[in-house]
Amino acid sequence: MKPFIIILICINFSCNTVQKTLNTSSQKEAIIYYSKSPCHGKCPVYDLWIYNDGSISYSGISNVPVVKNINRKLDNREIKTLKNILNEDPHQDVIFKKRLDRSITTLRFNNKEYKYYNSSDNDYIKKLDKKLKSIVERIISNVENDT
Repeated sequence: MKPFIIILICINFSCNTVQKTLNTSSQKEAIIYYSKSPCHGKCPVYDLWIYNDGSISYSGISNVPVVKNINRKLDNREIKTLKNILNEDPHQDVIFKKRLDRSITTLRFNNKEYKYYNSSDNDYIKKLDKKLKSIVERIISNVENDT
């Protein structure tokens, strides 16, 4: 009887741990991932994650003024504006043809991934790209002003 009770206790604790992990990961799941890849020149390389609660994780990798990890928070108005943009329909697919020595932008949201170069023919992607670039620029300028 003792081994049976021990097994039940172990199962109960493991189930609680799994549930806590699931709750934590869903709270910190990125609603958008925005990334600039390297090229053979001086292209800026960074990653940006924006989470449902408005928190931001920026990772400056190379050829950017701030090469480090930064955590910030968007104000409620800005996260609402961004979520409204994300809920719009892109209306058309983004056509991606691989080219040599061009920085690729990766944009992941709503369970879809888009890859494109600095210029995209899709107006929706241009609008979202412009918004995300302004967020990155503001993060960098705030850090530069803090130092």
